[in-house]
Amino acid sequence: MEAFRGIALTACFLGIVTAIFNSLYPSEKFEGQLKVIFSLIFILCLAKPAAEGKFKLPDISDTVAASSDHYSALSANADDYFIRSVENNISASLEAALHEAEIYPREVKTSINISENFGISISEVEIILDDPNASEAAKKCVSAKTGGDAAVIVVTAAGNEGMQ
Repeated sequence: MEAFRGIALTACFLGIVTAIFNSLYPSEKFEGQLKVIFSLIFILCLAKPAAEGKFKLPDISDTVAASSDHYSALSANADDYFIRSVENNISASLEAALHEAEIYPREVKTSINISENFGISISEVEIILDDPNASEAAKKCVSAKTGGDAAVIVVTAAGNEGMQ
C-alpha cells in the first residue's frame, strides 16, 4: 500500500513540475525534446518502486479464493431470502383462506423444505389463534389448502397446542 501511495505522490509531483516547465520553455522548437524528457522521467519514477521490489501484486489464487468465498456467502443469502419469501407468501395465502372461513388468526407461520430436485413442500404450519373454539376449523381449512401433508399446529392465546 505504501508503494501505491509513493507512486501517486510521484505522479502528482511530476504532473505539477511538467506543467510548470511547459509554461517556461523558451520556444516551440524544444517542445518535442522536453516532452520526451519529462515522459521518460515520469515513467522511471513510476517504475522505480516495481524495480526495487517494493511494488507487489496480490497473488491471483488469493483473489480467486476470496471471490469464491464471497460468491458462496451471496448464494447462501439469496437462498435464505428465497426460502423466507416463499414461506411468507404461503403464510399470507393460508391466512387469506382462513379469513374466507371467518377464522381470524393472530399469526400464521409456515416452514418449507426444498428437495434436491428443487421441489417445494410445506413441512409445518403454525397458527396462532385468540379463539380456542376455532382451532379445529382452522386445522381443517389449512389441511385442505396444503393437501394434508403438512403438520398443522394450532396455538391458542391460552397456550394450548393441538397438532395434526
